[in-house]
Amino acid sequence: MTSPLHSPIQLWYSHRGGATATGLAVAKGWLHAEFDGGATSLRSLEDAASRDIRLSYYHHGQTGLFREGGNVPALWARSEGQGAVVVGITWVDEYQGILVREGSGIQTLADLKTKRLGLPLRRRALIDIHRASAQRGFVTALNIAGLDPRRARWTHIESPDFEFPQRDPGRDIELDALKSGYVDAVFLRGAQGHAAARDPSLRVIADLNRLEDPLQRVNNGTPRPITVDRDFLARHPGIVRRYLGVLLRAGAWAREHPDEVGQLAALENPGYTALDVTGALGPALHRSLTPGLDPVRLAGLASQKEFLLEWGFIRRDFDIDEWIDPAPLAEAKRFAGQVTPANAIYPPVQGAIYVH
Repeated sequence: MTSPLHSPIQLWYSHRGGATATGLAVAKGWLHAEFDGGATSLRSLEDAASRDIRLSYYHHGQTGLFREGGNVPALWARSEGQGAVVVGITWVDEYQGILVREGSGIQTLADLKTKRLGLPLRRRALIDIHRASAQRGFVTALNIAGLDPRRARWTHIESPDFEFPQRDPGRDIELDALKSGYVDAVFLRGAQGHAAARDPSLRVIADLNRLEDPLQRVNNGTPRPITVDRDFLARHPGIVRRYLGVLLRAGAWAREHPDEVGQLAALENPGYTALDVTGALGPALHRSLTPGLDPVRLAGLASQKEFLLEWGFIRRDFDIDEWIDPAPLAEAKRFAGQVTPANAIYPPVQGAIYVH
């Protein structure tokens, strides 16, 4: 029992943005069983009364925060000098589509030359995640088509500012802009993109998630860093090791329970059907939730950093290798007696839609 003179160590977790090992561990009750009581207390970042604490999802300034989520805020925060360190990475591929209006005459990626490419714009955002995601998707697609992204006709889609990165499925700003003719093409990912791809009034000219090179599938949600502030790690290495141990347990459980993993992922995306959530995440989801630090994941983070730097989303360069601390995950694996599964590879999602 904790002495009245020694308050519990406050831990925070955040896993917004899609299927994560953290979300699975929360849903199964394992994180709270490990940390909510005694010497530690565990809370969801979204439940914090303080707006600044909630916004640490972006700025990473809250001590004791374990964040598993999109890489754009994490890379931005590191570029701004925040002291969070990457202690693990998950790699969950997700739907990434370039969509146009049916009957627009746009048949292939090459046809995007001179067309209006829609980029959401949130003027007051600390870091405009959705704009970075859309521009990354378009830049990848244009490069595949042999077009110069610097000469693209980028078109702002003014979007409302909001504190958290959840979308209102009933108010799809980019889709409205596309259907109204304001833009000629949009990039959509995840369940939102998968749902839009089934709209008969639209045409998918590329699904980047089917590209063979995993580094061409990099976007905000792929790969997902797991971060904690460096000072907290120095003070409480055992807590960080235990936290990662719970995530390793979640990843191991997921590999043996693919159907339940899909059901739990669907619950993380209210407003979309289970078909769209599981369809967006693909059949390998259950094999994708084990944290690791292999070369592909590190190269994915480095690739995203270079993109964000080149296109002005982050201001300062930094060394990716110095941002990573592999020791806690290695310790967690040693305690768990776990090795990286042989099938932890990065195959493209198989299916009919590729790049037209």
